[in-house]
Amino acid sequence: MKTTKFLICGLLLSSLFFFSCEKEGDKKEVKEAPLFPLSIGNSWTYQNLTYNWHYPYAEPYEDEPFNIKIDYSYTIDGKTGYTAAEYTEGQPVSLLNNDNKGNTIEYFFNNNKLVHQTFFIKKNLKKGDKWVRQTAVYSNGDFSQYEIQEWEIACIATDTLIITPAGEFQCVGLLYHPEAFESNGDFSHTFVSYYAENVGQVKYLHYEYKNTDKNLFRERVLIDYSVKKE
Repeated sequence: MKTTKFLICGLLLSSLFFFSCEKEGDKKEVKEAPLFPLSIGNSWTYQNLTYNWHYPYAEPYEDEPFNIKIDYSYTIDGKTGYTAAEYTEGQPVSLLNNDNKGNTIEYFFNNNKLVHQTFFIKKNLKKGDKWVRQTAVYSNGDFSQYEIQEWEIACIATDTLIITPAGEFQCVGLLYHPEAFESNGDFSHTFVSYYAENVGQVKYLHYEYKNTDKNLFRERVLIDYSVKKE
């Protein structure tokens, strides 16, 4: 009897273990919501305010609204991504796509070959986190010539409230400097971008420097958007 009981218990334990493993293996990876939702038709409209650098307290000049719309998706050299501009085969181009962890990846191609891939936006950051983003900076009007720069991106906020005409958003704040310098070696520009989950860029600030003076040069604020949640 004892042997029979042990056998039954062993079979029960084995079956429980088998089914628990099967259920564990059947679990699908949960895709996290990105900070920059990417789908054909997604669009954002911003109001641009340009400030006179020499008179930072003067009334800003209000530019025409700035529109971004994702109209294209391409697969190049085995990588698929989205862009707002039509791709001319063989020309340099950047494509964006999101991974399952909500990170936005930038793929940069030239002559139909992948040059590099880099984190464009990282998800689940802590204040003070940093990474290096590779960026193609174009030097002519037809976007055929470029150089690759490395920009250090720093997280300056993880849950800050940004109020815009399009609504109120809890945002992640990212700060970076392009490779432009003053004569004393200091950075000439600072960019700050705020992103909200499943919304995209909510606010963008561009500061310029003269010696040690820092002044707001341009501000871009979300006034309308239409996105499909991923």
